[in-house]
Amino acid sequence: MTLRRNTLGAALRGATLCAVTWCAAMLWAAMLCAAVPAVAQTTLHPGRLAPSTMSMSEVEGGAVATVGPGDTLYMTVYGRPELSVQVTVDVDGRIVVPFIGPVAVATLSPTQVGQRIAEQMKTQGYLRDPQIAVEVVRVRSRMVSLLGEIARPGRYPLEGQMTLLELLAVAGGPKDLAEDHAVVLRRGATPDAAQQRLQIAIGNRQLPSLQIQDMALQPGDIVYLPQVARFFVYGEVGKSGAYPMEAGLDVMRALALAGGLNARASDRRIDISRKDATTGETRKMRVRLTDPVQPGDVIHVDERIF
Repeated sequence: MTLRRNTLGAALRGATLCAVTWCAAMLWAAMLCAAVPAVAQTTLHPGRLAPSTMSMSEVEGGAVATVGPGDTLYMTVYGRPELSVQVTVDVDGRIVVPFIGPVAVATLSPTQVGQRIAEQMKTQGYLRDPQIAVEVVRVRSRMVSLLGEIARPGRYPLEGQMTLLELLAVAGGPKDLAEDHAVVLRRGATPDAAQQRLQIAIGNRQLPSLQIQDMALQPGDIVYLPQVARFFVYGEVGKSGAYPMEAGLDVMRALALAGGLNARASDRRIDISRKDATTGETRKMRVRLTDPVQPGDVIHVDERIF
């Protein structure tokens, strides 16, 4: 009987731990949804949003308005089944159609692709009045890349009008050492246009939730979550290790984050090792409690002599 009670107690404790872990994982996504009520919400299907390709049937209605490089199309020529063919859009945005050669299709809708192919068949005298339907059977052009301090980095398909915060939630949320902003790299509207670099606040640690921003994503976007800048504390302190930077951080606050000075520490024997950004050389200096701390600083607290 005692063994049975112990086994039951262990099972209940395990179930409680799993429930707590699941709730913590969902808390970040719930905070984001509450923080940006003005942003239109899209129904998410995490099971279908794996970082891989997806078929056209897996895209909600209207999600793929135009075709792009990497997409696979199936062209049906009514009355001429021998001409029906599956083709892939190349990196230059073209497909190769039997008998008529390359056709530029990037940024066209499937209907427009069919019309363009029909026009070229008529122009080249191959068919008098071709009736052509084009279907997107596999989508690879509507993808975004997610890198850096995120739980599940990778390439993700855009479902509907997906936003940055929705993508982060689907990917498991930022890691503990992620910065409170994301960097979005977006290609220009034309091949000659410069790449855009957008910095978006995602409210990870220090930003109040009302300052969280969001934005609609576009195909080809690269989202990067940088690691927070850190400083390091060693020596006679409560807990040595790496700590995230804070605005206006000084030595006193840095030591407090590290658990304060222990009984053997000397508050007059505190050094900082700092790398020079220009020369790359590391310089060691004696500091006071009110001196500022910079990213990458290594603080060392010596033991009292007496």
